[in-house]
Amino acid sequence: MSQTSTIRTNDQTLYYESHGQGPPLVLVMGIGYDSGLWKLAQVPALSERFRVIIFDNRDVGQSSKARAPYAIADMADDVAGLLDALDIKRAHILGLSMGGMIAQQLALRHASRVDRLVLTGCGAAPARTAFDPIRAWAWIKAHDATGEAFACEQLCWLFSTAFRRNRSAVESTLAMLASNPNPVTADAYQRQANAYLQYDALDQLAGIRAQTLVIAGEQDLLTPPWVCKEVASKIPGARFELIVGDGSSHVVPLERPDDFNALVARFLAG
Repeated sequence: MSQTSTIRTNDQTLYYESHGQGPPLVLVMGIGYDSGLWKLAQVPALSERFRVIIFDNRDVGQSSKARAPYAIADMADDVAGLLDALDIKRAHILGLSMGGMIAQQLALRHASRVDRLVLTGCGAAPARTAFDPIRAWAWIKAHDATGEAFACEQLCWLFSTAFRRNRSAVESTLAMLASNPNPVTADAYQRQANAYLQYDALDQLAGIRAQTLVIAGEQDLLTPPWVCKEVASKIPGARFELIVGDGSSHVVPLERPDDFNALVARFLAG
């Protein structure tokens, strides 16, 4: 059973899709990308056991564009508003990269709404670093007329060497991204980047009460395993899992979907 629609919350209009039946599971995407990436590997597998809800964060995809700066906490409030609109009292939450930061804030600000929490490829304190790749990406996005330099940065940081050596896979991925009818604009990307770069919740993570699984990719360049392990160490009782070998990149849900989805499904099934 699938459903697509929009809801209005927190002065934003959010596009969402619901797939399957079962306990609700909300997937939260990272910076600059819309929910379509979840449909490549997570929605087909996880919707067999869960009601999988995907949505476009503010400033991307088919959701509304923000009119002012915002914080990760505001994006977490968007998710809470989505749950309200769908009359979901409590849901499992899975966040990738910046989506993991949004999920952290949801678990802190709206603890009663989070059942189990899965974080992958995310830290909790980019604001503590003097330089971050996201800072460079935002500049490139604003000054790269063809988009080639931005794509190069994304593929080099987010995907594994094994993937980049597969020229047909790279070409098909670039073609898919280029065909997106709602690409993120430079100003929208900058707003998300500012929220990302200002985020520091490392000392707050002890307040998360949800049972938590943190998944890291051994070859993740953007968020190395030690960063993910740092997050897990701050959340009481959190479990840490490392996916190793080829394809264990920042986007391990895309490169190693079978391993990733199996970990998630086992954890959520309890």
